[in-house]
Amino acid sequence: MRPFGDSKADQDKKLFVGGLNPKTDENSLKSYYEQWGEIIDVVVMKDPRSQKSRGFGFVTYKDASSVDAAQNNRPHSLDGKEVDSKRAMPREETSPEVHAAVRKIFVGALRKDVTSEDLNDYFSQYGNVVDAQIVMAKDTNTSRGFAFVTFDDTDAVDKVILGRPHTIKDSKADVRKALSREEMNKMRSKPAPVRAEYNGDGWNDHTNGGFQQQPWDQGYNQPSRQQQPYAYNGAGYGYGGYEASSSAGAWPNTADGFGNYQQQSYGGGPMRTAPTAPSYSRPAPYTGNGWQQR
Repeated sequence: MRPFGDSKADQDKKLFVGGLNPKTDENSLKSYYEQWGEIIDVVVMKDPRSQKSRGFGFVTYKDASSVDAAQNNRPHSLDGKEVDSKRAMPREETSPEVHAAVRKIFVGALRKDVTSEDLNDYFSQYGNVVDAQIVMAKDTNTSRGFAFVTFDDTDAVDKVILGRPHTIKDSKADVRKALSREEMNKMRSKPAPVRAEYNGDGWNDHTNGGFQQQPWDQGYNQPSRQQQPYAYNGAGYGYGGYEASSSAGAWPNTADGFGNYQQQSYGGGPMRTAPTAPSYSRPAPYTGNGWQQR
């Protein structure tokens, strides 16, 4: 297998596969997923001490269309076990909600003249939109500058996130996965996040304090201690008090840290400040993707 290419350029070619049978190895993983296209790299994550599978892996295709084909043919069954596949998110994505499996997105910093039809037209390129609602001010019945868009599949939402930044009516929009307060609370109850990276000698798992032995399906949806949801009253979502200017140039500036953005090399929209990552001889390390048992 050849080394990974540039993480930004190749990110839409990578697939995370969770819930693997313990006996599934890289050969069987490759053999199964190559039915949808040529694979240039495959890895099954292993415990560094026991060398046993941790139950998840990554597949990198030569072409992004192969990821679409694989995702359009779910569910997948490998070695007698149904697995959970989703698009791999780049390491640079540090917001906790990015790994959640949801069908709804939050769209902020909208111009006041953006309509539900505009949102439907724009986001239909990523999947089937079943609902698009602009949040209106009760007293004036005018747009509050943000909205919610719902798809029929979680994969469409992942495509939207990987497609950031988004520009709607010539103005950059703030697009994130929309999590209810209940979903946010579930994320807080999970263990500390685990990150999978390649250091040139092999794949390692890291947490804030170094290596920790944890199951693959835990810890990927944990918010930071400073990160609290917006209080959008009336819909049960944590995005309230969000008011974009008519020019749509203002990001929310709140004490919870969501307003602290910086532009990073990955074209994935606004992101919270992340620690500087060490250099790796093999680019495009992956973060873990939160897998939820169906």
